[in-house]
Amino acid sequence: MQLRDKKIHVSNPTLNRLITELGEECQNVITLVNQFQLVSLSNEKKVEILAELLASTIHLHSHCDEDLQDMISDELEILPDDV
Repeated sequence: MQLRDKKIHVSNPTLNRLITELGEECQNVITLVNQFQLVSLSNEKKVEILAELLASTIHLHSHCDEDLQDMISDELEILPDDV
């Protein structure tokens, strides 16, 4: 199941898109980790997976900045207290 097939219910469309992208990148990392756990990987394949994993972690690091954190906090502020 791909995350982009599901609607994310937040009021901020930018936050909606960022959460979707975050989910997609996390799914990519999980796929790479699963691939890396295979027993019979060639060194060439290990290099390929590690390079992609490095790119993904850099993307995640830059993606999860203070702006995203602020948007999540803002979304929390508008939710009713009885949740």
